[in-house]
Parts: sequence; structure tokens; C-alpha cells
Amino acid sequence: MKFSVIGIDEYKGKCIYDEAEDALLVDNEVVVDFKKRYKDYLKYTKFLINNPWGREWISFQFIPSKKAILQRPFAIITAYNPKDLILNEFQNFIRNTELEGVIKSLKYEYMTSIGELFDHSEESFIIYDISKQEALRIGNMFDQDTIFYNSGRDMSITKCESKEDVLYFNYEKILKGLK
Repeated sequence: MKFSVIGIDEYKGKCIYDEAEDALLVDNEVVVDFKKRYKDYLKYTKFLINNPWGREWISFQFIPSKKAILQRPFAIITAYNPKDLILNEFQNFIRNTELEGVIKSLKYEYMTSIGELFDHSEESFIIYDISKQEALRIGNMFDQDTIFYNSGRDMSITKCESKEDVLYFNYEKILKGLK
């Protein structure tokens, strides 16, 4: 049986075998059924977003220091690796180019973004002033499992097909303390 072991301490990912979904090394313990516990590890997903103030990281572990970044609704969507099928760099580039064309045709303001989970990263787009329903529709168009959505009060990672929030965090109270 082939499986991969990834370290998550401080994002030090180590792929040892080929299939990164099957197992995870957490506190020196191998978690063999990683797919079943995937939700537990999604909270480590982080996004590097470009915005008018520069670049900022956003995740369920930390939110940007500038309140204005969070007040405007946005979605983060990629076309990389549809339905968990691992494509090569060129195929993913073509798919993301198609996604960018859709975003442009719908006349949304957008910028580039990079999503990371452990040692895996995917280029994506942050799309401003888009409704969650429209973002999920676009995610479905490109056979994505989930999207990241910020409403201005809360953030979520939401399944495209079922529209179920896999992770949800209401940061409204924290925003009151920021500039």
C-alpha cells in the first residue's frame, strides 16, 4: 500500500511517497485515514492575497491586520486539479487561464492569489464583490471541491456541490479591535 506522510508542524510538509491524501504525520503519530480527517486539517489552509495595500496572508489561523481587507466580500477560486485529479503544471495553467476568462467576462474585479496547504500550493484568484452563490457556481464550472469565501463578517471553506460549509469562522468581534 502506498501512502504519503506529511509533517504539519509550522507548515514543514514532507512528502515521502506519492499520494499525499492517504496519511499524515501529526505529533509523531501517523494518521492513516487522512481523507476522513481532512476537515480537521483544512484549517491549516492559507492564502496569500494581493490587494490595494500589498500582500497579506489570510487563513483560519490568522486574519489580515488591516480591517479594510476583510470588509469587502470576496471569494478565492482556482481551476487547478479538478475533482482531486492531479494535473501537470501546463494543464493547470490552461485551466486557470480559462477561469480568468470567465471572471473577466463577468466583469468582476480580481487579483491573483496562492493557496497553500502544507507543502502543496495552487495559483488562484481572489474575486471581489461576488456573491457566495455565484462563487460556488464558478467553482462547480471548474469541477472544484471547495472555495474560500469571505462575506465581510465571516469566512468559510464551502463545498461547491452541496454548498455545505466545511469550515466556518465569524470574525466580526475581532474586526472591532482592528484599524
